[in-house]
Amino acid sequence: MSELRTAQFEARLAGARSAAVFVRVGAGDLAVTSADGRLSRVVRLDDVAEVRLDGGQVAIALERGEPIVLECEQAPALDAALVAACCTVPELTRALRWLGSSRARANATGQHEFFAPLLDARRRAEDAVARHEVVAAFDPDRLDRALAAYLAAAVEHSADARPAARRAYAAHIEDATEPLRRALATLRAASPAAARPPTTARVASWRAWRAALDALFHAADRCWENLDRGTSVHRGQ
Repeated sequence: MSELRTAQFEARLAGARSAAVFVRVGAGDLAVTSADGRLSRVVRLDDVAEVRLDGGQVAIALERGEPIVLECEQAPALDAALVAACCTVPELTRALRWLGSSRARANATGQHEFFAPLLDARRRAEDAVARHEVVAAFDPDRLDRALAAYLAAAVEHSADARPAARRAYAAHIEDATEPLRRALATLRAASPAAARPPTTARVASWRAWRAALDALFHAADRCWENLDRGTSVHRGQ
């Protein structure tokens, strides 16, 4: 997704007779400040549970505390800025602790092939503009096919060509990658609502999908650790 820019709006707190407030939507927080600087409230975007647009009002439900309701002539733009700020993709590659690890260099080619579909998906997401395009970048079916192809090739290229040894290796990698397949199933379930969310759950549906995506990258990291051990044994390394 394109880099989020700070957006500022003039609004009023619903039900209040006070003068205008200024609303700043940044990369990690929302700030509401009065013109004279006496009223100031800063809310972390991670604490925003949901954002709803109702005519000229934008209601911001929080995980804790009373909601913030803003009356704004640019309500649709404020709403869009808030939802976009709440719906970002985290730096997922930090979850891949084994990527480029010293131990894995003995199987560097296999490591690249294993992680490449996830890294390619992350790059596609960075280039995407629309929300559904970001979700589509991490298409679970495409990632599942890439995993299956990798595992089939790993068995095919096993150093021990004896049928019994290959069956044992296939069983090993099947067990080793079970957490990754479960994570893909969770991502698959969360993707439709994240791509085209109901108006009442634009933030919540994204957060569920983002949590599933984060879990997928962590599962991939754990699975590679187990796969690398088994690959080293079967390749005699």
